[in-house]
Amino acid sequence: MKNKQRKFSTLLWMAVVVVLLIPVSLAAQQPKNETRDEKKQRQKLAQEARYLKARQAILDSMFVVTAESLQFRNGETFAPVQSTINFLKVTGNVAVVQIGSDYSRTRGSNSLGGFTIKGEMTDVMIKEKENKKQIYMTFTINGILGRARIALTITGDDLAVVDVNNVMRNYALTMRGAVILPEDALIFEGTEF
Repeated sequence: MKNKQRKFSTLLWMAVVVVLLIPVSLAAQQPKNETRDEKKQRQKLAQEARYLKARQAILDSMFVVTAESLQFRNGETFAPVQSTINFLKVTGNVAVVQIGSDYSRTRGSNSLGGFTIKGEMTDVMIKEKENKKQIYMTFTINGILGRARIALTITGDDLAVVDVNNVMRNYALTMRGAVILPEDALIFEGTEF
């Protein structure tokens, strides 16, 4: 009986120590006595680092924009979407733009409730305004389902606005999301036809 009481009291003390140490370890991860200006400076440096990483990925033509939200031509608001099936992927001179839906009643041409256009990029143009930290990239994708004109913009961060215009089927949409490297992207590419 005494053995059980000792084990219980030991476990109880261990639990108390763990509960008391959690706030201490969380506080150690945050800078102590950080002023508002120091916090703003730290956030500004982090934003600058994200922008430089996204900028280099775009200039290297090796990136993925995973859409967090979509807006169709007649829509006034951005609707949240699943980023694993809604994206723009550029690897070298090949690009893929894909839109999918978990809620669609039809399978769509890509079996994900939407469309996938994959093909070689043409008419590629990149403009950079270094003083404003803006990058504009435009190109055309020629795929089996038609042609899509893509316009991508980032301004001072890794967040991109991507305008997609399908020339053949007369639709347009805008997606917003982060620019990431292809090896960091968790995406699922559907069929093109």
